Amino acid sequence: MLSARIRRTSRAAFLLPLILFFACSTFVYEPAPVVPTTLPLPYSATFRLAELEAYNVEPGATMVADPRIENKVRGVRQPLSKAKKEWERSIADYVAARKTFTYLSADSQTDLDLSMRLNIYVDPSVNSEFARVYVARIDATLAEGASKRPLSKYLGFGKAAGEDDDRGPVNLAVQAALNDLFGKIENDVRLRRPGLL
Repeated sequence: MLSARIRRTSRAAFLLPLILFFACSTFVYEPAPVVPTTLPLPYSATFRLAELEAYNVEPGATMVADPRIENKVRGVRQPLSKAKKEWERSIADYVAARKTFTYLSADSQTDLDLSMRLNIYVDPSVNSEFARVYVARIDATLAEGASKRPLSKYLGFGKAAGEDDDRGPVNLAVQAALNDLFGKIENDVRLRRPGLL
């Protein structure tokens, strides 16, 4: 009787992380309300999410002065790439609401081509009141739409802390990274020079 209960308990202990893993691996970024920019660019743009991944990093990695958190990766956290199209759609909703560009497209000919790589790093924090620290890093390349000649590269960072639920802190970190990224794009004086394209 006792051995059957132990088997059921150990099976449940094994299955619960798997169930939680697969339930969380498909969640998608949900943009919070976005305030349109006061510095829109006079260009249309095509947006593409080229890469999406979440990684576990060494405990306390977000507290270290080294800005290259990718050097502290211990393994892939979740296969977010399975939900890449949904993430791309929700980030496009953010970009459209922000109104950085006059027109945003997924497939038509535009003035600019914006490609992003989004990496999320999860730090099982040490000596902190929170269970985890989440860092979102977006590497973006802005290129000419027709020739695909790169014009500029940008980095956006966002950080949030949370307990045991990934969804809320990840949304906060990604939103902060997008705000940082598009603030840099909108304030780039090179994009406002006559004859850029």
